[in-house]
Amino acid sequence: MIIKKTAVGNKNEAFIEKNFSTGLNIISSDDNNKGKTIEIQSMMYALGNEPAFPTSFDYKDYYHYIEFEVNDTIYHLCRFNSGFVLKHDATLMIFDNVSELKRYWNKHIFKLPSIVKNQISKIVDPVLFLQLFFIGQDKKDTSNISHSGYYNKNDYYNMFYDICNLSGLELDEKEIKRNKERLKALKNERELLIKQHKILKSQNVPTSYLSTTIDRASFGKKLSEMETVNKKIAELRKHRNLAATRRSSWITTLKELRSLNRTMECGELRCMDCNSTNISFSASKKNAYTFDVSSIDMRNEIISSINEKIDAYTEEIEKLNVQISSSQDELNLLMEDETISLESIVAYKQDIFSVLDAEDKIKQINMQIEELQDQLIINSDSSHIKKEQKIAKLSSVLNEMNSLYKTVDPHGNLFFDDLFTKKDEVYSGSEATIFHLSRLFAISKVLNHEYPIIVDSFRAEDLSTGKEKIILDIYSKLPNQIIFTTTLKNEEIGKYDSLKNINHIDYKNHTPSKMLSSDYTEDFCNLLESLSIKF
Repeated sequence: MIIKKTAVGNKNEAFIEKNFSTGLNIISSDDNNKGKTIEIQSMMYALGNEPAFPTSFDYKDYYHYIEFEVNDTIYHLCRFNSGFVLKHDATLMIFDNVSELKRYWNKHIFKLPSIVKNQISKIVDPVLFLQLFFIGQDKKDTSNISHSGYYNKNDYYNMFYDICNLSGLELDEKEIKRNKERLKALKNERELLIKQHKILKSQNVPTSYLSTTIDRASFGKKLSEMETVNKKIAELRKHRNLAATRRSSWITTLKELRSLNRTMECGELRCMDCNSTNISFSASKKNAYTFDVSSIDMRNEIISSINEKIDAYTEEIEKLNVQISSSQDELNLLMEDETISLESIVAYKQDIFSVLDAEDKIKQINMQIEELQDQLIINSDSSHIKKEQKIAKLSSVLNEMNSLYKTVDPHGNLFFDDLFTKKDEVYSGSEATIFHLSRLFAISKVLNHEYPIIVDSFRAEDLSTGKEKIILDIYSKLPNQIIFTTTLKNEEIGKYDSLKNINHIDYKNHTPSKMLSSDYTEDFCNLLESLSIKF
């Protein structure tokens, strides 16, 4: 994937950057308010990232455009608020949100990683995926991912393993259910409480008829499992209803577009308000995209885009139907009750009654079940071979990280033993900068991915000139496109101009806090018109 051009603006002001090379690019300026961060954030925002613009920049008032190349195909992507327009070859697609964009991207551009989240296998959102090769200027944290909230660092690991084909997503529902039984081995606290009363540890059905503790534990376990399946069914139904609603809306829109008969032999369609023969189509009430569907060619492109969306939602609904049916079968199985004989109850009666005094001591059990369920929905560690492969793959990344660190700082005393530091061991200053740069480099080397590597303010926290030179030499040897930004001191201005392996993009002549100007508006409007976007 090669980024060729980016742009941000509206009909009043804009900025276009088209000077990227396929190798190592450095965007520099002599101050911190020349537009480097807006350029990088706009680029990532156009790719579906969550906004992280400077507070002084009202990004919602602007269109964000990126042109990139994947496997010799040029893609033009524009975002305004939550809506996207994507064009490649003769195909024009419109998307209402990031979810629609990522599904199309996964199917037609290149495969995106999938993880299990809230008991459902899902394609990761750009906000997580982009962190494999992007670091922003703000919200840098060595102990967690950026934009942590819905996603966390465990999701980052699972995404990494999925790219390595080690996610374990091939497990079926029966295998998942068997893995849940491993929870019993982790209930150490409960085992300590009932250590002296072996009968209370019995899993036999008759004991639950005689002991309140065992009955509650048994019923609590079953209830917890039923609630888990119920939550999963509810989540699946929510996704299915949403997909069905959107599919229905687009089917209605498709009927309306097809009803515009522009080839009538007698007469023509005109607007009742202005008598114009021009007819426009707006992709959504929430965004500002408007397309002129007066021509048959334009209307056919929009119809083709809508058909693609309808097919995607139909496929999603069918997939969810299968998952709901499977979960309902699992729920029905849990709801079945066991039957026992009177002889079995009598056999256990004396043992149960002999430990009635211990009943009051056993009150808090199964507290860990809910916390562990997400981790065991698809437990890739069930395969010992796969577990070893994961350890080996992670070790490869850490070896690359430590190797780069020792090259940059031979006398440094850090040792990276994980992709994230512990909460109480957060790196600061140049150590944090080297940590992030080492991780991006190592991920690229081990995954051998073809994504561009983008770092806003790559020399943050006073990375020394000597260390910077080593990092640039190492990164310049990667086959990936590299885009770094930095602010130069007065005595450093011009330092990149004569370096052959660096494409220097200089922003020092930009007006402070005013990167966008009317000088670019004509070209910017032409870019959007190439996507059939009308202001």
